[in-house]
Amino acid sequence: MRNLGKNMQISRSVLKQLKKTAGEQNVLTDGLSLALYSYDCSLSRTKPDVAILVPAPQVLPEIIKILSENKIPFTPRAAATNHAGGCVTLYGGAVLDLTRLNHILNINTQAKFADVQPGVITADLQEQAAAQDLLYAPDPASARVCTLGGNAAQNASGARCMKYGGTADYILEADWITPSGQTLHLNRSNPGPDWIGFLCGSEGTLGIFSQLRLKLIDEPKHVKTFLVTFPSLQAGIQTVSDLAAQGIIPRCVEAMDQYTTQTVEEFAHAGYPTSANALLILELDGTPKQIETQAARLEEICRKNLCQTFTAARTEAERAKLWLGRRAAYAATTLTAPNVMVGDGTVPRSQLPLALQKVNAIIARYGLKAGLLFHAGDGNFHPHLVFDERNRLQAAQAAKAAKEILQACVECGGTVSGEHGIGVEKRAAMAFEYDKNTLGFFASLKNALDPMHLANPGKIIPVDFAEKCRPDTPLSPAEEQLAQEIKKRFEQKTPSYVTGNASRRKPLPHAALNTRMLNKIIEIDKTNYTATVQAGVSTAELAKRLEKEGVYASFPADKGTLGGAFAANICPEFSRQVTGIKAILPTGKLICYGGKVMKNAAGYNLCRLFSGSSGELGLITELTFKIYATPSRHPVHKPAAVQWPKEFLPVKQAADPEFLFGQIKKENAL
Repeated sequence: MRNLGKNMQISRSVLKQLKKTAGEQNVLTDGLSLALYSYDCSLSRTKPDVAILVPAPQVLPEIIKILSENKIPFTPRAAATNHAGGCVTLYGGAVLDLTRLNHILNINTQAKFADVQPGVITADLQEQAAAQDLLYAPDPASARVCTLGGNAAQNASGARCMKYGGTADYILEADWITPSGQTLHLNRSNPGPDWIGFLCGSEGTLGIFSQLRLKLIDEPKHVKTFLVTFPSLQAGIQTVSDLAAQGIIPRCVEAMDQYTTQTVEEFAHAGYPTSANALLILELDGTPKQIETQAARLEEICRKNLCQTFTAARTEAERAKLWLGRRAAYAATTLTAPNVMVGDGTVPRSQLPLALQKVNAIIARYGLKAGLLFHAGDGNFHPHLVFDERNRLQAAQAAKAAKEILQACVECGGTVSGEHGIGVEKRAAMAFEYDKNTLGFFASLKNALDPMHLANPGKIIPVDFAEKCRPDTPLSPAEEQLAQEIKKRFEQKTPSYVTGNASRRKPLPHAALNTRMLNKIIEIDKTNYTATVQAGVSTAELAKRLEKEGVYASFPADKGTLGGAFAANICPEFSRQVTGIKAILPTGKLICYGGKVMKNAAGYNLCRLFSGSSGELGLITELTFKIYATPSRHPVHKPAAVQWPKEFLPVKQAADPEFLFGQIKKENAL
């Protein structure tokens, strides 16, 4: 990384340029303003050299060009509700305040999309969509404060992710400003990697979303919300695991312990029973018959886990009150102590009971108080550790506990962030989750798209990770054989072309790298409703096996392989269901991302990057993806040749320095 000075001073001439572009009143350098921009919802505190209130979207690229030309780092910021230090300026430079870019430009009720600027408050869009009988499904708990651009930067999705998917799934098109100030229009319908999905969750380290086109769906006409109490949080969490194991997908499942319930009730008066040791808020939507059927199964599972009460909200006002309490959890907890540290680890749903045991043991060992609440439907832990940072011992214990909680989540097969991102405060924890090859690839991607390290520098990637990261992921015999062959070709500069059954494109025989030896269905996990399958398995064979097991997935059952269907992105709906990937880069290194977790905001989304890459970034060896209890049909597209916009060609080179895979050459870029 380039050595950026921590005490950078911006020259008068640069300030003059910035004031001319943004307006003198929008360029702030006084001490009070800089102090107000020195923190977010985390404990990190660093002052920028300048805060720029971006007055209009057309001005933003010009501001970034000035900063880039003068090698001044910049950090985008809106509501600053993130809990990981994502908005603090580690190396001085500029904070770009996007809160004035807050216009909903258009809601198209026929095509069901909304065009918005990044500073729009999430709840404002939800309310305007609801007035048109439409739903913007992502629903972070801070929806009344956080912004849509911030949600995209973090891939923050909230409670409804279990049924409806994450924020990345709802961005149809986007304007993206690169670290050098170039504006690109990205469209999901374009061939090639899923650039929107890849950039979503990149925390401003690769550039900035300046406008978004967001998908809206029909607002379900019938919604039913239930409040269920349990004798212990363990019993409530076991209920969530049992729901997933039966293929039941509620709209939301939220869990709270007694400490949180009592804190929230005192603050928000939501009607929570404070005597209960734990409670779940479960919500169903659909037709009245569907809700009735699922409600009966929900109650049966809750009773099996010894629930004490099972009640339904009788009116819309009662339902809104229940959710008001859940949304107020963080604000309520902040009144109980000077500081609150919010965790964000995510585990496979079947591991929730074990993860809870580990978390409780860690909190007890350090003698801390914590409110435990979860987006339990997707395994997303949000422990709220309360402490006083003026007490150095207590602050150190809280930091150690938070670190160990993240490590425990990884040990349970999870991730260190489900939706809050990494920022600076969880940067070191990335070494728990990823090996040297994968962290090295993340660093290469950052270098490729931001070679001067100006866009929110110092975030996500741990310092000196090669010395601290987890051991390299072992290769299967088939992966080892392919990795050796790929490494040899790289050293000899021999072109390669990935193929499975050669059903989609016909490679030259001498260049073929065949995945047919990757022919194992590793696991069909009906507890978590995921499958892990090697890339060379035929989709027809896999579809038969899944159906025999009574589960289904969205890929087309044709003559091709699973890896080929994903790499060609012939079924975008299936590609969005992939939660984990292993691939061998053209250098022969194996990289691993994700797994059975329903949310993962730790690092750059490699599932989305490799989707649609047609084997030009490397050879996909294994996929983990969601499966369902009922079949569904989705449109299938013809495979298209990869198109590499020149601004993204460095990503190809980061994976394939010699341009050996897919026989692409630099002059082929658009």
